[in-house]
Amino acid sequence: MGILLHGGCHLNGQSRFFAGLYEAYSAEVDDNRTDSEGKTVLQQRLKALRAQVDGYLPMMEESPEMVTVIFYDAFTFESVTAVRQAIGCDPDDAGFPTWSELNGTISHPPWAPALVSAALADPAGDRFLVIAACLEYLRSLDVSNPEHVEAESGTTERSGKDDDGDDLSDLGEEGDDWLSKQGFDSQR
Repeated sequence: MGILLHGGCHLNGQSRFFAGLYEAYSAEVDDNRTDSEGKTVLQQRLKALRAQVDGYLPMMEESPEMVTVIFYDAFTFESVTAVRQAIGCDPDDAGFPTWSELNGTISHPPWAPALVSAALADPAGDRFLVIAACLEYLRSLDVSNPEHVEAESGTTERSGKDDDGDDLSDLGEEGDDWLSKQGFDSQR
């Protein structure tokens, strides 16, 4: 597990709390990733879940993995030192950080601050947001995560438009054209 620090936290490892909770969180994300026909629907489901945030927040203490899904991709870690320390702790440990301590090392996409504020309105929100950030950080490191597999293979199941509004099929064709001009065979 690593070296035990003051306050019951571990250095260079996950606490048992996060090791177990991350498995449940990964399963929750996977459940939302595809529909019954196997089509990727994660972004649509996340949008629907986020619209119902008030209905999910009461589950923060009992089922944080279910509520954390709403915060999928809500955190970009500018410095990982604080989140790594938090992952080595159980939430009841003296060394577990507060949200204000951790939030100073995180940036958010434009849609996330409203969700963060909604969570902070609940007395359990501070602790929950630290847990959510830790789970999201662990997801970003998980090499068995489908996003990592897709990135390494150069394929993606996304369709439609990218974040800049460009048609993804057009981008793929442009990439193939460029590769052909460079003397490479098309991968399509």
